[in-house]
Amino acid sequence: MAFVGPDWISAGTRFGIDEMVFFRDKGTRDLDEVLAEIDVVVTGPHATAAFPAEMQPFVDPSLSQRLQYDFSDWSTSPVARHWAAIDPHVLYIEDPHPRAVRDANRPRPDDLLGTLRAAFDRIDGEPGGRPALGGVDAVRPVTFGYLPVLRRPDTEAEWHALGEALRVAGSHGVDVYESVRDDLLERVVEAKLRRAAGDGHGAPVHLDVLSIHDTMNTTARPDGAICLERKPEDRLPALVALSNRGDALGERRAEAEPTSMPADRLRTIGEAYRQAFGVPVDHVAYNRPYLGGHETQLAGPRLADLQQGPLRLGAWQNEFLREYLLGPDAVAAMSQPGHEWVPASTSWMHEVAEKLSAAHALVRSQGSTLDRGR
Repeated sequence: MAFVGPDWISAGTRFGIDEMVFFRDKGTRDLDEVLAEIDVVVTGPHATAAFPAEMQPFVDPSLSQRLQYDFSDWSTSPVARHWAAIDPHVLYIEDPHPRAVRDANRPRPDDLLGTLRAAFDRIDGEPGGRPALGGVDAVRPVTFGYLPVLRRPDTEAEWHALGEALRVAGSHGVDVYESVRDDLLERVVEAKLRRAAGDGHGAPVHLDVLSIHDTMNTTARPDGAICLERKPEDRLPALVALSNRGDALGERRAEAEPTSMPADRLRTIGEAYRQAFGVPVDHVAYNRPYLGGHETQLAGPRLADLQQGPLRLGAWQNEFLREYLLGPDAVAAMSQPGHEWVPASTSWMHEVAEKLSAAHALVRSQGSTLDRGR
């Protein structure tokens, strides 16, 4: 079995808005022309896998392509891109860099290299263990199965070189993504308010902001077989978890921050998913096992500040079960040892995107009448 190493982005590659933003009729319509039609802004902070070549000296030589892609939420990318391509109400913004450069779904630390040192210290302080990395994982040096992604520098000169590589690479991709994401959200809000004022009917106008992710219920062995079951409390439902920082019904948790989206709106979306995907009630869950990450946590208060007039704003996170997005054939192949990533078929990923589009069409047409039988 020949080793297949990671995929790379050519050194010096700079990403801009054209590489990050996707919508229907892109290339034939200007972005500003479509903003007022958008009612779902989708963000993909982990949807890419390839590393900038600037990182190559610091990537562990044992990292295979399969482990690299398993470290990302790559399967959401073709789904979200196709959803945006077929649905005139969806705008998709994709981070071109994976979490090995900097995780856009974590708060940006004042000292990025310092938090990476702290992450290595925790790992080295618990040899063979799985220490919690919360708060120091803006750059995560190991996979979620605790297999190495980055190697720890041996000298201060190497630490300095790694810090410079992270700074340069980040300025070409993830930093730009965050700026584009935040700017476009404000532009969509402004466009929708202008249209609502022109219509003059005062009816509620919704804009929902979705951070899209996927996770497997298994993690990888060093030989690449993705087959080690997660703890029951860490497992996703059979389709998707929708999270708004609330409880199992999407309601505000006692003594917690306000939810990022009203509970009835979240449940409306969840019921639409059950109908469009044709799945039982327990295939869709709320705030289990995740409450919603940094993007959702950041967007909730920001949207509250932007809300005015008839506009109704809310943010939530979709954590899809990756086994569902990949399909049984790809999952079976990757449960065996190997180095290559095995993607789902394009036709299946397009079908998933079409079901997402159908679900949100249900939300638009039927609204809160879908919130029943919960």
